[in-house]
Amino acid sequence: MRLLLLPVFLLCYFLAPAQRVTERDFRKYFDEQGVEGSFLLFDAKANQYTAYNLSRCREGFLPASTFKIPNTLIGLEAGALRDTSEICHWDGVQREIAAWNTDMPYAQALRVSCVPCYQQLARRIGAARYQTWLAKLKFGRMNVTAATVDTFWLTGTSRITQFEQIDFLRRFQSGKLPIAKRHQDAVKALLVLGKGPNWMLRGKTGWTGFWRAGKSNHNGWFVGWVEQNGQAYFFALNMEPKNGGPATQEFIQGRRAITEKILRQEFQLMQ
Repeated sequence: MRLLLLPVFLLCYFLAPAQRVTERDFRKYFDEQGVEGSFLLFDAKANQYTAYNLSRCREGFLPASTFKIPNTLIGLEAGALRDTSEICHWDGVQREIAAWNTDMPYAQALRVSCVPCYQQLARRIGAARYQTWLAKLKFGRMNVTAATVDTFWLTGTSRITQFEQIDFLRRFQSGKLPIAKRHQDAVKALLVLGKGPNWMLRGKTGWTGFWRAGKSNHNGWFVGWVEQNGQAYFFALNMEPKNGGPATQEFIQGRRAITEKILRQEFQLMQ
């Protein structure tokens, strides 16, 4: 039987369309914001990637708040979150980000990247259910235990590459995740960041930051997709301040600013 199946397998393998990668130099956009990083775009119709700093696009980083996308899906599907209008109650701890210091629905918590809200949700989901659902969703290589259940996407050994981010987003956008359609649709609606006559932008930022050996270590994400004229274009940007510098406003705002400049000026999207 194995001998009979082998030629069929090889035929399917060689007939499958290869995903091409074209490398481009987008350094000037990163230099304008005083950062360094990498950018990856996937054109679904052309079945082609365009990459800046390709080797870095294949490097794994902590997902930070980009994990709020699968985290919300898991919470809804596992029954830990009734719906995105459910209120997350503030624990009374004053935090540096003022927007987090209040009760809010989880729809708002996703939009303002409220870490303590999602830590509350993570403790309700629990490590065992995370391990089950993360295996089903195939979102990078997440390492979650009972001890790290409310931090594993922010610190530790969890990693995801830009290619893996786009692979997840492609399955999410096309409704191919093993999650109820109503839950996928609810989360997609929360990711809308802008729209025009013939386009819509959906996305999520992420940011991890800490000090090590007297140097700051900040890492930023912006991932999502543009639907334009019936076609889908997926992107993943990852970046950090140059020379281990601080997380300035150029870094914080630059994640989306760089991405939108590249999409508009290099790919004529969102026009």
